[in-house]
Amino acid sequence: MFLFIPQLLIVLSLAGIILIVLRRTPELRFPMPVLLRDFENFTIKWLRILSQKLWHFVLEVKELSRKTQPLGFLPKHLSKLHLPRPKLKLPSFKSAAPGTAEFFIKQGEKLLEQGEHADAEQHFIKAIKKDPHNEQAFAYLGKLYLAQNKTKESIETFRFLIKHYPDKGHYHASLGQAYHNHKQYDKAISAHERAIDLEPENSRRYIDLGMTLEAKKHLEEAILNYRKAVDLDAENTQAVIILSEALVKKGGRDEAEILLEKVLMIEPTNTLAREKLMQLKYQTNN
Repeated sequence: MFLFIPQLLIVLSLAGIILIVLRRTPELRFPMPVLLRDFENFTIKWLRILSQKLWHFVLEVKELSRKTQPLGFLPKHLSKLHLPRPKLKLPSFKSAAPGTAEFFIKQGEKLLEQGEHADAEQHFIKAIKKDPHNEQAFAYLGKLYLAQNKTKESIETFRFLIKHYPDKGHYHASLGQAYHNHKQYDKAISAHERAIDLEPENSRRYIDLGMTLEAKKHLEEAILNYRKAVDLDAENTQAVIILSEALVKKGGRDEAEILLEKVLMIEPTNTLAREKLMQLKYQTNN
């Protein structure tokens, strides 16, 4: 970019030398008009200024070049880094092949969303026929039977799942719910206790056990489990409301009111808690 600067300086220097020589040669001296003399002085003045500016500019460029290195170059003693190219992971749009267990499960899921429970059940059964040990198909079928209150079918389904997946607490909890619906409370309690053993930090497991104990008229034990659920998850407003209802049955209205007020502090729009609190206050005043 600056390669022309040295040549320009040379040209300007030569022009200045020639002009000086011509002015100082006696035989070439002749009277010079005033305008021409002024122009000559003006030209010499600005040539000097221009040459000085150019010279300072060249010095600054050289100094800058000395302090910096051109971009894109590394010292020879440094090895080049060869970074691997990042692999672009695209989502898989591969759908299940028609006629497979996965295909029938996908179709069953869609039917469940549409409320077509009977057709969904048939698709899950078809999936099981294709793959007799398909966990997902059995799990969907068991949930569907629970929702339809088909107690015998749900018990059979979740017993099968527990046999093959004994360490999954939610299957024991679902079996306990199925037994509860069938009013087989002792078996339901055993199933819920096993679910708690597998998932001791799950507050829902204590609520399930408490409700079965309450159904069996063991209110004291039920309240203990409800309290445990609230201790594990204080913001679980459902557990707090269930505990308040059990306390009212036991005669603990004051504590129930305090709990319901806490629920409204967490969820001011909780209409169920507000209605129950108003009922308690009305009964207390009367």
